[in-house]
Amino acid sequence: MNELTKELLAEGWTLEKHPDYVYRGRYDEGLEYKWEHKLKLVWQTGCGLLVEGQTVATSDAWFMGVQYSPENGNPLLRCPYNNRKCEHIPEGFPLPMCPCRLTDQPYDYEASTEKVSDGRAKARRKQYMEITGGQYCACVVDCNGYEGGQLEVKYDVDRCIRTRCKNQFCSIRKKPHDLTPVNIFYDIRRTWITRVGFLEETKTVIEKGQKVFPRPVAQTDAEIWLKVKKAEYNPLKDQTIIRPHLTWEDRRQRHFSDYHRTWPGYDYFEFHYQVENIRIERRETRDLLQDLRDVEDGIEVVHASDLQKAAKAQKRERLAKARQARERRKSRQDPSVLSTQKFEQMSFMEGVLETNYGKSQQTDDPSFCWRNVQF
Repeated sequence: MNELTKELLAEGWTLEKHPDYVYRGRYDEGLEYKWEHKLKLVWQTGCGLLVEGQTVATSDAWFMGVQYSPENGNPLLRCPYNNRKCEHIPEGFPLPMCPCRLTDQPYDYEASTEKVSDGRAKARRKQYMEITGGQYCACVVDCNGYEGGQLEVKYDVDRCIRTRCKNQFCSIRKKPHDLTPVNIFYDIRRTWITRVGFLEETKTVIEKGQKVFPRPVAQTDAEIWLKVKKAEYNPLKDQTIIRPHLTWEDRRQRHFSDYHRTWPGYDYFEFHYQVENIRIERRETRDLLQDLRDVEDGIEVVHASDLQKAAKAQKRERLAKARQARERRKSRQDPSVLSTQKFEQMSFMEGVLETNYGKSQQTDDPSFCWRNVQF
């Protein structure tokens, strides 16, 4: 039961008969302020700033067994200064939340938390304009906040790629930003070494034209992304500069190659993959002469775009077959089609009966049985 309910019960009110500015709360928690009455209240922080009623009208929290709400006279308000070391904040609070108290003073904007918040927001906008020059930049983010800061710069080319940055001039690097749409392509060389008895075989397949990004990115972002990956590459930890798009079968074969060295049907099995020929291009280009040289060397050459087109064609064919099957099932269940088929069957049977028994016997003999008809 909250403090508001206790005060009203002490004054002689009951849960059924109470003042007009309160109502019976849910879950038998007692009486609560009506919304329109909450908006009229004026609160005050521990440091003396005034708070509008609508600012803390929805405040309702529990911490260490204490309920902080307007009905208990202690709604929580986020400190406008973000000062975690404030003496008015209860000990142990994970956030700089200040309990407020009800006051009889009239609301004054000049001495309120709203003015402090508006001033900090204005300073934040000014700082953002100074950093970015007025354009949106995903690399300018909120900083720690609790220490009194506003914004900070965290340049991350992955963030620029995810947000599809369209700025022609990078406000962080202070350099032009080439927006030419490109992608990073690479080839995957897969090698299988198998042995059955004393017969050993080596098979190599090169899949060319794999894409790093599913959609084109800016030229500058692609170049910076590739430089970052090359700088982060550790030969002792990473197998390749970039992580290739491996299929489920590739991961399965790599697991058996690394831990078992066997595969069904082979006495010895070894699988390797390698990323090569990393380049930045606007669209995939094919070197036919190099493909012919690879084929002469016994290497099978496939292109990722051809595999995708084949997969899409198979999907279209599969969907067309499923659509035809649905139409056939629907036609069998259609009453008009069923009646037509039944009429055709009856017409066929009447013709057979007329041929074998004659029309008069078919229509006049009441002892006629369909089961005696010989076809």
